[in-house]
Amino acid sequence: MRIVILLAICTLAGCSTIDDVPSQRLIVDKDVHGMSRNEVIYAIQECEGNRTRAVMIMAKRKIGGRITDVVADVTCAPKYNY
Repeated sequence: MRIVILLAICTLAGCSTIDDVPSQRLIVDKDVHGMSRNEVIYAIQECEGNRTRAVMIMAKRKIGGRITDVVADVTCAPKYNY
């Protein structure tokens, strides 16, 4: 039984590769203008009024020497029924 488990683990480990993971890098864009709090609230209410869900698109911005998340856009997407 131990041999079967060991062979299964070796087989699964051999199939996994790290090379397929796309590389990501952080790009700080000074031209990204975040939405104000009122604009975000209004956009979310507009999506909920249309019976869709709000999806926020985030951007990174350097504010006060620290990089923080800023809402760049709010998009409406269909709701999923589980």
